[in-house]
Formats: sequence, structure tokens, C-alpha cells
Amino acid sequence: MLPPPGPARAVFGLALLVAMLGFSIAAGLGWVDRNERQQTTDAWLDRIQFEAVEAAESLNTDLRLLSDLAYGIASDLARGELPVEQIEARLEALVERHPEVFGVGVMFRPYAYAPDQRLYAPYIVKRNGVHEMLRVDDVYDYTQPEHEWFRQGITYARWHEPFFGEASQAMLALYCIPFRLPEEQRVLDGPGADGTVCIDYSIEDIWGLVGALDLGQTGYAFVITDQSTFVAHPRRDYVRQGRSLYDIAAQLYDPVLMWLAEQATDQRSGVIDHSNELTGQDSRIYYGPITATNWSLAVVAFTDEIPLDIAAHKQRQIAITIVLIIGAIGLIVMVASYRLGSKPMLWSGSFAIALLFLVGVANIWLQEFAEAGRDPPEAVMLVDLAGVQSYLDDYEETAQHQPYAPTAKIPTGVFVQAIRFESPHDFVVTGFAWQRYTVPDHDDVQRGIFFPDAIPTLDRREELFRFREGDAEVVGWFFKSSVHQPMDYSRFPIDVKTLKLRVWHPDMARNVVLVPELGAYRLIHPTSLPGVETGFRLPGWQLQRSFFAYRFHDYRSDLGIRNSAKVGDFPELTYNLTLRRNITDAFISNLIPLFVAALMLFAMLAIDTRDKVRADLYGFNTIKVLATTTAIFFVILLAHIDVRRRYVAEQIMYLEFFFFITYFTIVAVSFNAFMLATTNENRFFHYRDNLIPKLLFWPLLHGAFFVVTVYVFL
Repeated sequence: MLPPPGPARAVFGLALLVAMLGFSIAAGLGWVDRNERQQTTDAWLDRIQFEAVEAAESLNTDLRLLSDLAYGIASDLARGELPVEQIEARLEALVERHPEVFGVGVMFRPYAYAPDQRLYAPYIVKRNGVHEMLRVDDVYDYTQPEHEWFRQGITYARWHEPFFGEASQAMLALYCIPFRLPEEQRVLDGPGADGTVCIDYSIEDIWGLVGALDLGQTGYAFVITDQSTFVAHPRRDYVRQGRSLYDIAAQLYDPVLMWLAEQATDQRSGVIDHSNELTGQDSRIYYGPITATNWSLAVVAFTDEIPLDIAAHKQRQIAITIVLIIGAIGLIVMVASYRLGSKPMLWSGSFAIALLFLVGVANIWLQEFAEAGRDPPEAVMLVDLAGVQSYLDDYEETAQHQPYAPTAKIPTGVFVQAIRFESPHDFVVTGFAWQRYTVPDHDDVQRGIFFPDAIPTLDRREELFRFREGDAEVVGWFFKSSVHQPMDYSRFPIDVKTLKLRVWHPDMARNVVLVPELGAYRLIHPTSLPGVETGFRLPGWQLQRSFFAYRFHDYRSDLGIRNSAKVGDFPELTYNLTLRRNITDAFISNLIPLFVAALMLFAMLAIDTRDKVRADLYGFNTIKVLATTTAIFFVILLAHIDVRRRYVAEQIMYLEFFFFITYFTIVAVSFNAFMLATTNENRFFHYRDNLIPKLLFWPLLHGAFFVVTVYVFL
């Protein structure tokens, strides 16, 4: 049912058009935002999956080639086309044609090569990039029970579990195939093979292949055997120790990883979403078989690293908020158009519109506070040891082509007990730090840490302990430092701050990279606040997260040390604490005075009248209004000056716009009182005894708050 013909119907029609346009544009922007984020996500994940498939195919091709080469030698030996006295020449010819082969050898059973020679095992292996011939039987007795690969190798053809080769002095993936010499060449009687042909694929080569995948800054890949034993993993100790994916899943009580191990060892392929309760990271894992060896390749891509345009998303969300408010205002005006002459209806519409603007302001604040859950800009968050190693592998590969000293990685931990702000740009931090040095590898590395942002006269450090633990020397310090960190207060009081404790090593001449010792923390999920004292409190702030990160920083100087690693993008370790300002405290101390001033101004506006009887009753006159608004102005001005003094901001802060709006409101109320007292009839000020300015007060005030909020945060 439409309003009656006339102005009410015209208002209804215009409001209906505004509402339809507002909601339609909001729906369109929402679709665009969701679609673009989904397309970006899908494209990124598709690329990761494509890289995983390509890597699996490449690895499968390499391994199949190696098994074919071993089969060729075994076949030629069995047919008599390769005399035993020409084996060494054949091995040398093979590595000349296939330099990618790490090692290849022929191992005979005892006395199978010659009646007077117990063992014979020529083996050509790559050392320092050059192939050289050696005899395995000169290094160790490969027929002893501990050398399972030989016993299996003379029984059936297969790829063996990775192991450390004593002859090659390297981690190897080994394929062995048995051979039986023709009758005229056999030395031993009876059944069974005469030996085995073994060919090596260096684990380093597998690490290089999977490490070259572009999986984001901390994403990684790993390869496991059909027994779930790790062949390649960024944490190389997993491979050296012969650990399996089952071991890791059981250690972490992770049913998803357990299920992945079962699927991978069954040679299946697929995709699973995984959430690590220990680190808080969400990831997508692609896995598929390497058919040549019955191994499996898995790729872990962290969804936090999807290259979403956060700024564009935020802008679209704010735009959606704007058009939704416009559409909702249209609906309110449509309802009010049915009773335009009713004061209760008009006041209800006025308050409803003002409330809409406040909801819009709060929504933008919530979006801004979501910054507390985002990774630090120009940095890599470190919550997973495999991700740390994956990132450092890339750095070390780059560093190999630079004239730097070899990288010395020092595990480092931090435990913060207290933080106190001394000034808007300085904070005092108290706590403990420790480092773990490997002996004897780090014997020539100086022990110590320092904070480059600390104020020297207010930086105290005291060694607390130093002891040996296995092959490591652990050194710990107590510290109390005043750290200078320029802060941006342009959005105060809607603040999200990340306090960064930059940690350096004093041995500047060495390429020392500090690595977070994540294993020292029971939980490393950033929201579980690793490295922070239980019950930590910082007045006026809520601690949201704590985490280690590598900060990308080019110092643009070698700091006086030629060929210093700090000339390029050096991985500088930082310990970060993300703080969100307690908005309740900010409201009480800063915004409530403005709100009280607004109520007083509205009260003065509400009693503005041309009715002399009511004016005498209220004690209203223009002079008293001007005197009252002047008093309010000076009170607000003093509060404004106090805010500027406390935060020493170089730019206009978000809160200051509220002061500016209040100043303008004071002037507007004073002007309204003057215009109401004039004798000339004015339809705007005099209509129904100043009704229009009264109705517009809260919508315009809150609308101004909303406009400046959009301006600051868009």
C-alpha cells in the first residue's frame, strides 16, 4: 500500500529507489569481493598442486631412469655381454653418459667373483662434484648382518629405505637388483644370485628438487617411502634419524597426519586440509605416488600465505558498509513517509538513522581490529620448524652465490616477563634469552646477543647460566632493555601495535643467522602466547599474539665489514608481540567527555524555542547559549591539548577528528540559537519551532563520525 498522493508518495518513491540501489550495489560488491578472493585462492592452490604433480613426475622419471640403468648392467651380466673384468670400465662409461648418477656399483657375494677372492665390489661415487672409483670391500664388509641392503639386494629388486652410506659418506636412496652370471662364468655352484647391482640417488638431489618448489615462503614438500620413512624433509634430522610420518603423527597426536601416512603408504593421491593445533597454522596438503619407487610426495601449502589483496578486500568491505547504510536509510525514510507529520515517527527515524551510522563506525572498527590476526608486513612468521628450515634453505642457496662466510645457525629463545611503555615510542621489556651453540662447529663463534633498537644507557644484560648438554653449549641471559620503536598513532584509539624485539648476534664478521628454538616452547600457536609470562598484563592493552618472525631488511651497507651478509636481504630474527588497545579504557578516558558535550549541546538545542512562555520557563536566550557553548568549547579544547601532549603524534590522529566535529557542532548550535532569535521568518529554523535542526542533530553528528572513520580507514 502506497502513501497518499503528494509529497509523501514522492518521498516514498525516492527512498525506495535509494534502498534498491544501495542493497543491489552491496550485493554486487559482496559477490565481486568473494569471487576475487576465491579466484586468487583457487589459482594459488592450483599452482601449488601443479608444482607438486610436476615434481612427482620429475622425480619419478629420474628414479625410473636409475633403476633402468641398474637393470641394464644386471641384464648384461646375466647374458654374458658384460664380462666381469670389464665391470669397472662399464661403470665409468655409465657416469660419463649420465653425470646425474651419484653412485653405482656391483657387489659380489663371497667368492662369487673369484675362488681366491672373498669380496669384490667396485663402486664409483661422486665426491666434491667429481666421480671417483673405490672398492666398498676396502671400506667395510657389506655382507655383515647390519647391512640389510645387500641381503635384500641379492634377493629381489627394490628401492631401499634411505641410509647413510659409509663408502659414499652421504645420505643415499639406493636401488639394488640381483644378477646371476651365465653358467660358463659362474664360480659358485647352487641356486641364488651372484651379486647385486646398486645405483644411488643422493638424498641431497631429492632435497634440491623438492626444495626448488615455489610453495610460498614457509611451505615445503617431503618424500616418504612405502613404510612412511622420510626420504626428504626440510628437517633433515628426520631423514638422518630414520623417522617416519607415523612417528610424527603419534608424537603430535595428530589423526590427520596419521591418515595421510596411511593414504600415502597405500600409494594413493589426494588433497586434505590440515589445521595444526600446536602452531595454529592451516594448510592444504597435496600427496601423490612416485610409482617408480612406491614412494609418495606430499606438498604442504600454508593458507596464510595465499597472496590475497588485503587492502582491496578491506576497501570493498567498507564500501559495502557504506551502501548498506544508504539502503537502510532508504528503508527508514520509506516507513516514515507514511506519517511525515507525526513527530514520534520523525524522531524514531532520526534516532534509527543515527544508530545506523554508529553501527557502521563499529563495523569498520571491527575490520581494523582484525589486523591483530594478520601476519606482520614484510616479514615471515615462524611457527613451524619445517617452515623455518624451508625458508633458510632458500636463503642459504642464495648466499652460496655471494662472497659470504658459511652460514652459522644459532637456535635462540626469548621469554618476556614484563613490558612497560615509557613514552609513545619507547617501551621497557624485561625477560630472559638463551642460545644453543653446537660443539665443536660453533667453537669459533662468539657467545652473546644484543638488541639494536635498545637505548645503550638503558640496556642491561646479565649472564645467568652456561652449561653443556650433549654436543651443545647453552648460554642464557637476563635482560632489561628500553627499546625505541617509532609507532603510528594516526588511527588512535583504534590501535593494533606489534612490538618488535629485534635480536642480533654480536659476531658481525660471521654470517650468523639466529633461528628460533621453537622446540623450547610447549605451545607455539601465536594465540597461546609462547614466550610470555603467565598472567602477563599491560594496562590499556590486550595481548593478542606472540611469535617469532624473520624480517626482510636490506641495511644498504656492509656496516664496515666487507662481504657482509647484511648487504642483501638478511633474515633478521624478531620476537613480536601483537597488542590491541583496550577500547573500553580509550572510550572512558577520551570519548566519554565528547559524548557528554554532545548531550549538553543537544539539550540546549532541544530547549531552543521562539515561544516566550517556554523560553522564560527554560531560562533560554541567545546570550546564555553562547556562554554555555563557550564553556564547553574550552573544556573540550583542554582535553584535545592533553591528547596531543600524551601521544606526541606528528599527524592528525583519528580521535582528533571527533574533537573537530565537536567544535563544529558547538558553532552550529550557537548559530542555530542566533537564527532562531531573528525576527525574519526562516522555513529551516522556524518550521514547527526549530524541529528540523533538532531532528538532524544526531544523524548529522554520527554521520560525520562515520564519514571521518571511512576517510581514515579506507
